This record gives sequence, structure tokens and C-alpha cells, in this order.
Amino acid sequence: MSIRWRLTLWFTIILGVIILLFGAFFFVALQNWLVARVDGNLREYSAQVHATMHSDNNTGPLDYDVIHSSLPPINEIESPGIFVQIMDSSDNVVVKSDNLGNQELPAAPSLIATGFSGREDWQTVSSGNTRVRIMVSPLYLPDQTLVLEVAQSLAPTDSAIGGVGLAVLISMVVILTLALISGAILVRRALSPVKRITTTAQGISSSSDLSRRVGYRGPSDEIGQLATTFDHMIERLDRAFQSQKNFVADASHELRGPLTVIQGNLDLLKRNLSEEDRRESVRALEAETARMTRIMSNLLVLAELESGQSEQQEMVSLKEMLLDAGERAMHMAGDRRIVIERQEDLWVKGDADRLEQVLRNLVDNAIRYTPEGGTITLSLFQDGGWALLKVADTGIGISPEHLPHIFDRFYRADKARSRASGGTGLGLAIVKGIVEQHGGRVTVTSEPGKGSTFTVWLKL
Repeated sequence: MSIRWRLTLWFTIILGVIILLFGAFFFVALQNWLVARVDGNLREYSAQVHATMHSDNNTGPLDYDVIHSSLPPINEIESPGIFVQIMDSSDNVVVKSDNLGNQELPAAPSLIATGFSGREDWQTVSSGNTRVRIMVSPLYLPDQTLVLEVAQSLAPTDSAIGGVGLAVLISMVVILTLALISGAILVRRALSPVKRITTTAQGISSSSDLSRRVGYRGPSDEIGQLATTFDHMIERLDRAFQSQKNFVADASHELRGPLTVIQGNLDLLKRNLSEEDRRESVRALEAETARMTRIMSNLLVLAELESGQSEQQEMVSLKEMLLDAGERAMHMAGDRRIVIERQEDLWVKGDADRLEQVLRNLVDNAIRYTPEGGTITLSLFQDGGWALLKVADTGIGISPEHLPHIFDRFYRADKARSRASGGTGLGLAIVKGIVEQHGGRVTVTSEPGKGSTFTVWLKL
């Protein structure tokens, strides 16, 4: 059975139990209320009889005919079905109301005994197919004690209760039927995003088309959050697969060049070459092997970053790191000037080795693209809750069309110069990955011919 019908049936069953309990409570409460009204009528009429029997007009000898004639009139409009019967201590009916005719009230002997004991009591008895409510009370007369029985037929009460019970039963059937139908419609509408998710997932599974989306446009409830989360998950998978596809293609392309050079030089070494040509081939092999090693090392770093792997976090002094990077840059810069401007004492929590790699890659990148006589400026300062590391240069700059892709893997604005300078095209991608792993971001501003400024934002 589908979850739609399970939910609908559970909803209907729970609603049915609630209606049944409410109907039972209402039925019992109505029955008790109607019986209480009957008891009130019996008590009121019994009081009238007692008042009549103890009036000043009944001080003479006991005369049952006089008692009969003294009974208060029965109002069939206000209290229909009222019957009166008086019994003596010998269980003989000595007086009864005219509407009883030849019948007698079917009071139980225990109820009569209760009346003679001096107490009032009520009892419901059956007379044929009709129930009768009887009240007994002692009737104290000058000569003897009698028992007064006042009764009322429960036929109207039972008829009313039966009609109400039938109405409640029919109403319950109608309500449950409507609940079943409306519940099925509502559950179907509520679960429609789940069906769309299932259909989308099946379509993706059968066609491997990760561009498909659920496209939920309903309220932001649990189902809506599920559909939105599913779309986000597929979007991330799509980006990951596309990135992996591009990664494999780019890595293959980057490695093809060194492998081709290595294969060509190996073929040359198999020939009879002069010692100078042989040394040149060996140098080429060493250079390409070193380049492949750098590429593979950088690819490993990127794989670790994308897998979420991170070394143990520690408090890192950015000032110390900046000064070390500046000293290292001075040994590599040649005729380029290395300037350290602001150097505030800031600490962040992170992986020291990774953060050093960020600064090292940015400085190496600045040296690589800054001509002799240029200037490279390093800065460290606080901006609100962020620590800002800036590496600015007066190099060749980056064209506006290249800026959106500068952090992509294997992307080079100037491919020929990048390869000639030993770049792998992965340095800035590694910078971006490490910074984002630390909860920060990296930005770049540049103008061709005037230089570039890379800014690393790290949360303090």
C-alpha cells in the first residue's frame, strides 16, 4: 500500500475514533440529561401529591376515594405520560391515577420496601416494550403509612435518544466518507513534490541527465524543503561531475605535453647522439619530469581540499607568516622590490601549512608576472571581524575577460608565458580551495599594464 493511502487511512481511522468517542460521550450525556429531566418531573409531581395529602382538607378518616379525588391534575402537555399509584403495607394498590386504567405500575418489591423504609428512590423498569421511570416515597397519613409511586413513560425519551443516535451514526458515516475522499486529495497534493522528486530521480538514473530539477514552487514546509534540498544536491552533483570531467580533461591535456616531450627525448636517446645532444635531452627529461611532479603534487592538494580533508586546527600568527613570506620573496625576487606595509599582529584558527601555501603561491605568482624593477607589496590588517592579507604587484596585470576564470584549474591568461615560467595553472585554484576551506574568500582586482592585487579574507 502506498504512503498516500496509509496516511489517508490513518487519518480516517483516528478521526473515526475521535468522532466515535465524542458520539458516545454526547449520547450518554444526552441520555442522562433527559432522564434527569424525567426525575425532575417525578420529584415535582410527587411534591404536589404530598402537599395535597397533608393539606388541612385531609384531616378526617382515611378515605381512598377522597385521596383519589385529591390527586393533582396531570398536565399531559407539560408532563406527558405521568402515572400515580399508592400502595399500602400489604402491597395492595389502594389508589391509582385514571390514566393507568386496569394496569398497575410494575415496581420491584425492593423499590417498594425502600419507600416503606422512609426513603426516596428511583428505578427504571420495563413494561412490555416500554421503559418506565418510577419514583417511590413514603406517604405519611394520620392512620397509616403508604408508599407513593409516581412514574413516567420513557418512550418519548427513548425515541429521542434513538433518533439522535441514528443521526450521529449517519453523520459519522458521512463525515468519515468525506474525510476519506478529502484526505486522499489533500495527501495527494501534499505528496505531489515527493512524486516529482521520484520521477526526477528515476529520469536522472535512466538518462544520467543531471540538468533535470524538481522545480518546486509550493510552500516552504517539510516537503518543500525536501524538494529544494534534492535540487541543491543534484545541482552540487552536477557541478562536481562537470568539474571532475573538466578536471580529467585538463589534467590529461596538461600531462600530454610533458609525456610527449619525454617520449620524444627517449626516442632520441636510443639513437647515436653527440654528447651535447644527449645532455640536452637529459635536461629536457629532467625538466618535464619535474613539471609533471609539480602538477601531480598540486593535483593531490586539490583532491585533498575537495574531499574536505584538513589537518588539525591551531592558532596561526599571520604576522609571522607574512614576515617569513617577505623574507623568502626577497631571495627570489631578483631586481624586484619587496615591500611590507601594514603588519598588524593578527591570529586566526587554521592549518598553518595550508595558509603558508596560500601566501607562498600568491607571492610566487606576483614574482612570476612582475618584470624586473617592479614592486611587490605585502600587507596584513584587520577589517571588522576579518583579517586581510594583500599581495599587490606592479606586473603585467590581468585583462577583464580573464578575471572571472583566474581561479579555475589549469586556466592561464597567457598560456605560453605561464608554461615558460614553470607554472602549472593550479596555484590560484589551490589558493581559493584553501581559503574557502578556512571559511574565507579571496578576491582580485587588476588592470592590464598596472598590476594586480589579491586579497585573502580570513575570519578572526
